[in-house]
Parts: sequence; C-alpha cells; structure tokens
Amino acid sequence: MSSNRTKWTDFDKETKRYIKKRDGGKCVICGKVGATQCMHVFLSRAHGGKGCKENGASGCPECHRINDNPIGKKERELSITNNYKVKRYLIEKENIDVLNSMSRATTIVDTFE
Repeated sequence: MSSNRTKWTDFDKETKRYIKKRDGGKCVICGKVGATQCMHVFLSRAHGGKGCKENGASGCPECHRINDNPIGKKERELSITNNYKVKRYLIEKENIDVLNSMSRATTIVDTFE
C-alpha cells in the first residue's frame, strides 16, 4: 500500500504518457531518443514535489542521475546548467507562472513536514 506522499509525488501512467508525448520521446537535456524517465524538475520527489506535467520532464537515465545525484564538481556544475535548461523548457511548454506556482508548491510541501 502506498503512502499519501508517494501517491502525491509519483507520476501516474496518464501523466507519464503526456510528458513522453510532449517531449517527443527524447531526453530534454541531451536529446537522446529511447528509454526516458520522468524527472521531477522544480521540486524534487525527496522534497515532496508533485508528479505532474508542470513538474516533470523526460530525461535519459544518465541525465536524470546527474540532475538528482551529481558526483564531483564537474557533474554538480552540469546539473546546475541542465536544471536551468529544463526549467526554462517547462516554463515555456506549460505556460507556467513561476512565482504563483512556486508559492503554491512551498505551501504544499509545508503540509508534509
């Protein structure tokens, strides 16, 4: 049985299909086609980020790992650059009002802590 937090942070099947179609079945960072994963972008799963289209983007396993768990200085710098790129991509694709969305996300995260 899944916890409420897990249900909140997971990407459901419909959302995964939407993200894969929106992103053309390729990693939005490196452009690799094929096996992609849904990455939490604005607010990580570890911090209660919702599994929704506005917080998710397609990433190949390597780019996803670097964004979630960069190892060493080079990967940390790459992670910062990649995260900026993906956030700009989502803001454009989903017409996100960043200030409004982030204030709502903070309020939601506070309820889990």
